Amino acid sequence: MKVNVFLSNSSIQVVLGEKSGKKVRIKALYADEIPDGTLLNGTVINETALQDTIRDTWRKHAIKEKAVDLVINSPHLMARRIEMPLMKGNKATKYVNNEVDEKDTARFSEPILGWYPISKKKKTQLVISEMAEKEFVETYIRIFESAGIKLNSLHAGINLAVNMMQTQVGSNTVVYMILDGMNLTTILFAEGNYFNNLNTRVYSIPGTSEFSAEIRNAISAIRQFATAQHIEQQISNIYIAGLNTEDMNLLKSELQGYPLGDVLGIMTRPDCVVMNTAADKFGDYLFSIAGFFGTQEGLSILEALKRDSKEYQKKKTITGLVVPYIVVVVLLIIATIVLVVVNSMKKAELEVLQQYNMQPAIVEASAEYDRIMQEAGKLGRAQGSVELLKEYRDTYPIPDSSVNKSIMDAAALEDVEVVIDSYSAESGVLEIVATGEDVEKINKFIARLLAMDIYELVDYTGYTKNESDGTWSIHVVCTLAEG
Repeated sequence: MKVNVFLSNSSIQVVLGEKSGKKVRIKALYADEIPDGTLLNGTVINETALQDTIRDTWRKHAIKEKAVDLVINSPHLMARRIEMPLMKGNKATKYVNNEVDEKDTARFSEPILGWYPISKKKKTQLVISEMAEKEFVETYIRIFESAGIKLNSLHAGINLAVNMMQTQVGSNTVVYMILDGMNLTTILFAEGNYFNNLNTRVYSIPGTSEFSAEIRNAISAIRQFATAQHIEQQISNIYIAGLNTEDMNLLKSELQGYPLGDVLGIMTRPDCVVMNTAADKFGDYLFSIAGFFGTQEGLSILEALKRDSKEYQKKKTITGLVVPYIVVVVLLIIATIVLVVVNSMKKAELEVLQQYNMQPAIVEASAEYDRIMQEAGKLGRAQGSVELLKEYRDTYPIPDSSVNKSIMDAAALEDVEVVIDSYSAESGVLEIVATGEDVEKINKFIARLLAMDIYELVDYTGYTKNESDGTWSIHVVCTLAEG
C-alpha cells in the first residue's frame, strides 16, 4: 500500500492506494485542518504544530503505514521540464545538472537537485528536474521522523497533476483550474500538449459574486495569453477542481454570457484513477492522487540529499580506497621504476637546453617575446571587457521607467507605499519593500505583480509590523523576465 500526503496552508491530506500498470486504485482518503500560522506556501512556520497535526491524523484515522511520499506546492521547491537524450543513472543526473539555469541555482545557498522522467520517445525523454534548499528538505524529513514516519520522497504537486491530467486531454486545447484554499493554479494544454501554468491568489469566498469575478478575470487572462501565444485551436473546456456542486452551479450562472463561460465544468476523474469511495471528491484530492503517477525512476531529491551528505562522501571515499588497494600499489611500483628511468633521460636533455637558453641571441629574443605577449594580453582583456559589456547590455533587463511605473501603479491601486531597495543587472533581480496599513491590500498588491508578464518570478518573505506608526511591511523580490 502506497501512502501520499499533500500539505497546503490550511490542511493535510492523506491518500492510500495502489498502482497497477497504468491505473491507480484509491483505497481511502483523509483530510484534517492544519492550525493557522503553521505553513505558508510550503515554508514551515511552526514545526511543533505540524508534528502534532501529523500524529493526530495518523491516530484519528488509525493509519498503520509509517512510510509516505510527500507532495507540496511551494516557490521554495522549483520544478522545470527538460527534454534530453535517452540516458540513465549518473550520466542523466550530470546532464540535468548542466541544464539547470544559473539564475535558479543562485537562489539557493545549498541547492539539492533531483529529477524523474515522465515520457520517452525513440531517442529522447522528457524529465522533471526539482530543486530545493538543503535545509528546506531536511526540515520536512525531521518533522515526519519526529512523528514516527519515514519520508520516501518529496515532489512538487503541479507537475504531478499535469502528468496525470495529460492522460485525458487527447488532442484538445483545455484549461484546468485547481483551487486550494486561496491559491488558484491554472494549467493550459494546447492541442493536447502541456503549455504553461500560472499561480494566483483568490481573495473571495467561493459561492459569492466577488469570487465569480476573480475566476472570470483568471479565465480572461488565460484566454488573452493563449491569443498572444498564437494558439489557434479554441479552448474547448475549462475544468475546475476544489468547488462543490452548489458553488460550481452558482459560478456557471454568474459567468453565463461571458467568453468561455459556457465551457465551465467540474473536473472529472480520469479513467486511470479508480476510486472505491468518495469518487465525487477527486478534485479535492487531486494533488494527493497525482503523487501515484510516474516518479519511480530517476534521482529523487531525498536520494540526492543522501548522496550530498558528508557520511555518504566519507563512505564512498573509504570504499574507493579499500577495493582497488592492491591494484594501486602495483601501479605505484611500476610508475616509480618508469619515473627513475625517465628522470635520468630528462636530466641529460635539460643540460643541453640550459646551454642553448644561455646564448645571448636567445635571451634577447625571449625578452622581446615577453613584451609582445604582455601587450597582446592587455588588448585581449580590453576586447573581452567590451564583449562582456555588450552581452550584459543585450541580455539582461533594465528597470526602466515602464517597469518602475508598473510597480508604482500596482501600489497606488492598493494604497501601498513602495521603496525600491536594489537592482542587480547581473541577475535581473529587483528588491522592493512594500508598506501599508492593511496586510490584505499588500497581498493584493503582490497578486498584481504576480499577474504581470514582465516578471519571471515574484517571491516574498513574512510581514514585519512597524511599531512607530502601526503599518506593516514585507520584502518582495521580483525577477524580471529576460528580453
